[in-house]
Amino acid sequence: MVEQFTPGMTTDLRRHPDISPLYADLHGMPPALFTVGTDDHLVDDTLFFADRWLLAGNQAEQLVYPDAPHGCIGLPTVLTHWWPRLERFLGACVTGRTI
Repeated sequence: MVEQFTPGMTTDLRRHPDISPLYADLHGMPPALFTVGTDDHLVDDTLFFADRWLLAGNQAEQLVYPDAPHGCIGLPTVLTHWWPRLERFLGACVTGRTI
């Protein structure tokens, strides 16, 4: 899959932050809301990145939905919980409150 996404690139080039944000300097970033389901194929990446976000001194909130697949915010059972959380998160960001 990596070769299909970045054909012909070396491993070093694939580590450039523009290609893989896992290698980026995350200091001074805005608050972030990380949402993932436990059945999402990107669950480990999402949780790892959220932790890196926090370790860089940024604010973050993590929402993890049990047994939910990738794109789970489109599921009615998740959306009814996620949407109000998103509104509170954005409200806090706009008003400068801590999330």
